[in-house]
This record gives sequence, structure tokens and C-alpha cells, in this order.
Amino acid sequence: MDAIFHLRYQVYAHECGFINPADYVDQREVDKYDAQSVHFAAINQDDDVVGTMRIILPGEYPLPIQTHCPDIQIDQDPREQLPQIQFGEISRLVISKHLRRRKNDGQYYEPQIEDKEVENASGEKFLRRSKPMAFGLYREMYQESKRLGITHWYTLMEKSLWLLLRIHGFTFECIGETVDVYGPVNPYIGKVESIELEIQRKFPQFYEYLLQEQDAERDTII
Repeated sequence: MDAIFHLRYQVYAHECGFINPADYVDQREVDKYDAQSVHFAAINQDDDVVGTMRIILPGEYPLPIQTHCPDIQIDQDPREQLPQIQFGEISRLVISKHLRRRKNDGQYYEPQIEDKEVENASGEKFLRRSKPMAFGLYREMYQESKRLGITHWYTLMEKSLWLLLRIHGFTFECIGETVDVYGPVNPYIGKVESIELEIQRKFPQFYEYLLQEQDAERDTII
């Protein structure tokens, strides 16, 4: 967990300028939601944490999206009016700069001109282009969400990340106005079942990748 917090600090303080390093003397970016979250870590061959994200579960504190977007009702799906849903909020997606090698790579990886063909390309080509970045973390989050019975994901994210996810089948619906949370972001909802069907339809080989279990020693940290 210390390595996760340190990576978040490095990216948010020194790469993005979202936080003031002087406010983090221990060089760890931590908040009250960490104890209410399931954390995921991408670990390289040298045992370094090179990527992380978390899914915040309902608990002691209202989800961040409730605080920043108080008009949003999250006890039911605004599209389907379900009586009660199981939900979590995706946050703190961070990728080490050492994995962002191309000159135009953004905070998560940004599609290049030649990537436009990926939407209609084979799953094999899709995996070769995209799997090394954030999608291993998304696979772990997806599998853990299925185990926990989570049916809907909420998140606050930049438009660039929303576009990247949409291109690859992770379709989230914008449900509110732009707010400032570590930069301009919008609130989104994603229905896990709909995302499954979209990825299975467009990228069947990537869908198989999402279903693959990792080794016994998982990178999921609770």
C-alpha cells in the first residue's frame, strides 16, 4: 500500500501538478476513502508498483461523486429506475511514466493516428496495442466487481479517458456537468452487463482476456 500511495503522489504532485508536494512530507497521497476501497496494483518484474486504481465501496463516507455532484442519485440507475443496485466508484487510476513511452502518450495512454484502425481490428491487435497500459488493472477490477456483485460503476473522469475507454468497448454515460476534481472531470455511470456485451461484440478476444484469471497470487489488495 505504501508503494501505491507513493506512486499516486509522484504522478499527482510531480507529473500533473494536482497537489502541492509541500503538503505531503511523507510523499504518500492518501485519503479517507482508501480504507473503504478495494485497491489494484500492477507490479513489474522488479516488484515495483507501476500502476494502480481503486474502487470505492459504499461505507462510512458518501462516495466522492455524491460530494462533488450532489444532484446525482446513486441509489438507483437513472436510466432504468431499478429499486436498488450494487455500485462502486472507480478512482485513482494512475500509470507510471515508465510505461508511457511514446511521445504523445498522456496520463493513461492516448490513441495515435494509426490506432484508429483498432476499433475494427482483431482482438489480437487490440491486445497488442492496449493491454500493456491500464487494461490489466481494468480486468482485475472487472473480475473483483463480479465477485462482489457490483452491477454499476460510477466515476469522475476526464473526457480523454472517457474517449479512450469508449473506443475499446468500456462505454460510460455522462450524467452531470463538469466539476473540478484534480482538473476538469465529468460524472459517469457504467452498467457492467452492458459493457460486457459491448466488449464481447466488438472485441471477442479481449473479452476472453477479461475473463482470464491470474495466478494464485493476485494483484488485488483489499
